[in-house]
Amino acid sequence: MEKYAEDREFGPPDKKPHNEGICLFSDSKSCYGDDLESILNEITPKISGYEETIVADPHGEGLDLMRDDPVEAETTILKSSLWLVHHECIIEDDLKDDFRRAINATPPRTHVCILIDAPESEHKEIEEDLDEVTDSQNVFTVKSKPVLRNSIRQYLDMSANPKRGKEEVIEWNNNVCDLIDARS
Repeated sequence: MEKYAEDREFGPPDKKPHNEGICLFSDSKSCYGDDLESILNEITPKISGYEETIVADPHGEGLDLMRDDPVEAETTILKSSLWLVHHECIIEDDLKDDFRRAINATPPRTHVCILIDAPESEHKEIEEDLDEVTDSQNVFTVKSKPVLRNSIRQYLDMSANPKRGKEEVIEWNNNVCDLIDARS
């Protein structure tokens, strides 16, 4: 990951879109029964300037990284501004403290979606278990695939898209580079 110049242009004529990292934390490597690529294929045609100014770069190794070495994992997962975290990864893997630290280390504009994929009758109990982790303004809970699709599309189209806010994208990217450099 490299710092962006303050005057960087995204898209034609440079043909350098912003590469938006999406990190999935899930044992199944899926979200509500669908793989992340399928969900992205459904929504990316609806994103303004997709492939010109922004492209999504999903990867599903977030949970493996957190299990191996949560401190070292932060260096890798910080490069993604959209995190999709299955609730069981936090609760059942006893990674609450590690996730809280990682989330608190993220720069503003990082979007963390906690996916509650369980019967509705269990939602309240799960949310209570997650309260310690979700006390950041960057964290949102998602309880269905349609809401997840909408959240991802809206984030990629409105918040992370240089076409809508180039200065914010450059600032987020450069903040992450500074955080990673400080850890080296």
